Amino acid sequence: MFPVLLGIDEAGLGPILGPLTLGYAAFRLARPLSADALLKLDLWEALNLGREPHERKHRPVVCDSKQIYTSGKIKALEEEVLCWASVAGAAIDDYAAFRDTICAPARWQDYDWYGEPPTPFPLEADAARMRLRAQPIKRALEAAGMELAGLGVTALLEGEFNKLLKRVKSKARAEFECIGGILGRFWQQHRNLAVVVDRQGGRTRYARTLHTEFPEARVEVLHESDKLSTYELTIPEVEGVPRMFVAFVEKGEGRHLPIALASMFAKYMRELHMHQFNQWWAQHDASIKPTAGYYSDGRRWLGDTQGLRAAIGVDEDRLIRRK
Repeated sequence: MFPVLLGIDEAGLGPILGPLTLGYAAFRLARPLSADALLKLDLWEALNLGREPHERKHRPVVCDSKQIYTSGKIKALEEEVLCWASVAGAAIDDYAAFRDTICAPARWQDYDWYGEPPTPFPLEADAARMRLRAQPIKRALEAAGMELAGLGVTALLEGEFNKLLKRVKSKARAEFECIGGILGRFWQQHRNLAVVVDRQGGRTRYARTLHTEFPEARVEVLHESDKLSTYELTIPEVEGVPRMFVAFVEKGEGRHLPIALASMFAKYMRELHMHQFNQWWAQHDASIKPTAGYYSDGRRWLGDTQGLRAAIGVDEDRLIRRK
């Protein structure tokens, strides 16, 4: 039986500029549930929250970030994220305080383009209004006997991404090492933990990777298929036998609210970083067209800034992510 459910999703695995961000959202449930019951649990229904962006007029919405964010239109995503951040106790009108609460520590001081806060912050949302909009979420959690057990983002900045990729040889392995860090942190806090992770690509087998991340644990394969792969990790040698159930779910953002909420936070923090990135470069040359960092436009941006980058003397291993 598992009292805490954790969801994980990523944003920015493909780009060549900007960070890889992994969002996570954990809920302490009203009562412990079995793994099978957790896979069937509908937190949208339990908390009376919307699943689709068009429902935002009537109630808070949690959905796949790709549904609520389109390029250049961040307001809807920002508003929903800041509501939840307020529930989590984060300051939502001070970027440094917000980042320190929501984002795991990273080496921002090594990256000039992340040195100054995004201006303005919030980018488009009204912080005071979002604090009011957070109240229905708080009441829904209380009524359901639930509480947030964790909410935030791990950001892997460009240079750190390159170092990790050089060591582990593949982007998928680099991503999973970051996921493993989140799993390990939460498993230390909660002896019995259930996790749902949005599955990337067509991979269906994760037992070996889980064992690599947790060599002290016994890894049992419960189920592996095109739609769902599930595992149970235990540490029999430790008193109380810590137990972790992990499910990799295809299109998990539409099946599990914690994954969808993690997706929104991951995307929002990546977009904030890219706003800082473009803001810093515009200070040097206002004519530079901003970039989202994905491959084609990232290559365009690199061509546009070739001379400027040489003049500034930017270390490209801290700027350009290796494929």
